[in-house]
Amino acid sequence: MHDLDGWRVHRSGTSGEVVLAVDFPMTGRSEAGFAELAQLLDPSLAVWETLPPPVGEGTPATGAEFVGQWLADVRESGLVVRGLLSFCAGAAYLGELSDGIAQWQDEAPAIVMIDPEVPAPITLKSHFLRALEQFAVMYPQERATRMREDARALCDELGHDIDLLLPAVTGMFREVGLESFAHIDIDPRHGSGLLDAFDAFAKYVVGGTQLDATRCWDRGVALSSNTPTNGLNLLPPEADRAGAVGEEIRFDIVHAEMLGNSVIAAKVDELLARTARA
Repeated sequence: MHDLDGWRVHRSGTSGEVVLAVDFPMTGRSEAGFAELAQLLDPSLAVWETLPPPVGEGTPATGAEFVGQWLADVRESGLVVRGLLSFCAGAAYLGELSDGIAQWQDEAPAIVMIDPEVPAPITLKSHFLRALEQFAVMYPQERATRMREDARALCDELGHDIDLLLPAVTGMFREVGLESFAHIDIDPRHGSGLLDAFDAFAKYVVGGTQLDATRCWDRGVALSSNTPTNGLNLLPPEADRAGAVGEEIRFDIVHAEMLGNSVIAAKVDELLARTARA
């Protein structure tokens, strides 16, 4: 197989078919990821997961460009796409991926979304404020308080427009990060990976907002956790929850454990098998 620019291979499989998973894997995150789920799925299927978008000059910068890179790898592999999986805001990319795959593959892949969400400015704001906390512990309390206040003020000012918010939060995150590294005498080169990871995550969230985020959800299956702050559980009571997706299956499992749970893996295998029999 040729080198992949946009995917991490969790399982190579033996069937000539691949399951593509869209997520933003981060080192040290509390939630289980597709690396765990892949080990619980049908071993005959290859399982690929999207890599974080590259950062820097000349790299893909929009949601459509991310998908274009992902599709090029898949098409060149010659594998048949059995299914598309997503976690949280990764569901925003499935419609564009599905449309691209239809350019060379007649059989539509199954679509399975784990706690699907539409990325929005609040997604970027909440992750930005949470990520800044790792720097707060490096400062005296007064400086940490001022940092939090400045960050919240920035989000309040620009939070209505995610295109304005993106450069503002990534710029502030990098500025605060470099200041904190200097404060505790860390070589900035050693901390650059942390700063680049946030840049990549911000690009990933904003890229999802640039696409028709819910296209294809009407033919997909949502697997919902019992966590009220994730997935379709975020919808207000008056929303048409049943009409948001083709089918919803609810589980008494917390969001953070969904991708590491054998019950979820069995259901994903079952849904993927439906496509194979169709």
